[in-house]
Amino acid sequence: MMPSSLLALVAALMMTGALAASAQSPLATTDQRALDKQSLRVLACPAVKAQESLVAQAFAADPYAQTAEGKAILQRAVNEVVYAGVLDAINRDPARARLQWLWAPAHTWSGIAVPTSKVLMPNVDNVFRIFPVDNLHHYRLTAHLAGSAPTQVSIQVLPALPGEDGWSKVIQEVLDSDIHTEADGSFTLAIGPEPAQEQANHITTSQDAHFILIRDTIQDWSRETPYRMELTRLDGPVSSAPANDASLAREAADVIRQITPRIVQAKGGGFANLPGFYQGPANTLTSPRIREGGRWGLSSSGHFQLADDEALVLTLDPIGARYLAVQLASGWLSSLDYLHHAASLNLSQATPNPDGSLTLVVAPKDPGVANWLDTTGLHEGTLFVRWQKLPDTLDSHAQGVRSVRLVKVADLDPVMPRVSPAERKALLAKRAAAYARRYAD
Repeated sequence: MMPSSLLALVAALMMTGALAASAQSPLATTDQRALDKQSLRVLACPAVKAQESLVAQAFAADPYAQTAEGKAILQRAVNEVVYAGVLDAINRDPARARLQWLWAPAHTWSGIAVPTSKVLMPNVDNVFRIFPVDNLHHYRLTAHLAGSAPTQVSIQVLPALPGEDGWSKVIQEVLDSDIHTEADGSFTLAIGPEPAQEQANHITTSQDAHFILIRDTIQDWSRETPYRMELTRLDGPVSSAPANDASLAREAADVIRQITPRIVQAKGGGFANLPGFYQGPANTLTSPRIREGGRWGLSSSGHFQLADDEALVLTLDPIGARYLAVQLASGWLSSLDYLHHAASLNLSQATPNPDGSLTLVVAPKDPGVANWLDTTGLHEGTLFVRWQKLPDTLDSHAQGVRSVRLVKVADLDPVMPRVSPAERKALLAKRAAAYARRYAD
């Protein structure tokens, strides 16, 4: 839930017109409100509550839970995973497919207090929407601009949602560069089992296809806006009756059972044991690698271990990407409070070097530099770097990760851009208000 201070700030900004372009979020749909209400009912069911206890036991048995920090944030991580499992479970009927926003921080809209849902470190700059599909139905997805367009939109056909099978295999991928748009920026996608052949804006489903995942990558939180989307089922068999809350709770319990060992496995052995994550010494980053799906970006990862007087200095090259971001997470692979802390920074939020590269400083305490990545007081956790909207041809000599250095805070380069405590407070207030545009309803 947004604190009262943030709600007051958002209200003030709307009164002055600063948020007028998003008086109503394109995410605040009738289906979304219905799903949010249903998710809270399912979350309270005995089957889910019983599974929550088992998740807590599994996490408590992990060595990270024996550390002071791991123990302190354990229950929060459990709650996020359990609610993510509920959200994954309540919208799985292809005959009753609804467009669903999920994997987001806690928020309140239309009188509904929606908890945080996160699993396996979702990108904080993404708006994630899903809907179920199969090879028996046809669907139409329409999208209209609701403001400035996102930096990137990617659409993937998946056999399962991320977390249920580790990093899910991508059956088909469509990027915004593949989509034919109208003069007003809108587009329509046809979704069904027929091969696309030469047909534009067509997504082919198959027997293995169970979900479509849409990512709107929002780099400038104050300006870019998710597409306003509408999903229509055109034909195909209709199930006899919608699932009731009790049956959905049993489904959710099964999903949570699948997610839990994946997270414990992923964070073991250097916090990450899955493709795309990192195994190796602390305070280093991998070289950029191609992400799942193959075409939509590169990633690098690592984990930090810092004392109060230490900082990890990262210098990154955009290598021509229109989107570059660094995100921090806890040892449970749970993204940090990035609304009220600069626990992530992207190209629109960080101050670049004269040559266009970014130098960012990871530290538990504010070192006074502009590009501070705030660990929210944690001394150990995970880093993930993403490059998206890359040029067709990359420079073979380009180095996405130029350097990673562990230094004493007192030894930070004095020429780094600095901010005062008052300036930091103003930047964080602006950050929180910019993100809150997604909740306006």
